[in-house]
Amino acid sequence: MKSFKLSIIALALLSFVAACNSTQTAQNTNSNARPASTVPTATPASAATPDELASAAADYTQFCIKCHKADGTGGAMEMDGGKTMKVTNLREHGKKDPDEHLARQIREGGDEMPPFKKKLDDQRINNLVRYIRREFHGQTQGSAANSNAPATPAH
Repeated sequence: MKSFKLSIIALALLSFVAACNSTQTAQNTNSNARPASTVPTATPASAATPDELASAAADYTQFCIKCHKADGTGGAMEMDGGKTMKVTNLREHGKKDPDEHLARQIREGGDEMPPFKKKLDDQRINNLVRYIRREFHGQTQGSAANSNAPATPAH
């Protein structure tokens, strides 16, 4: 009887370890739902960790979603005073711009976009660029934007 209980406990522990080591990732088809993430065995120094991108997702929700929408499509937005502003579609705009151009647009603002340099430090802005690349441009964390692209601001 004692060995039976030990076998059950061992089986439960093995099941738990197997579940923790699972590498299946849910496909994110709804940008409001965050995908289940896996922990890579080796993370390149330039890539964000899953926690950094989770923080970037929270920053996007807090600072960007009001204008650019949860799915990044932007569009017409009514401002205070009844003025309508056309907000850039993040799924299309900025795809070929270098990461630094997107980071500069977030940091400095322009084209009716407010600057976020007083609300977000450079690390958070860089992680937000990685998040935009992953969620709206279909790039993985190791991908880099074309650094030879024309310098067009994105917002």
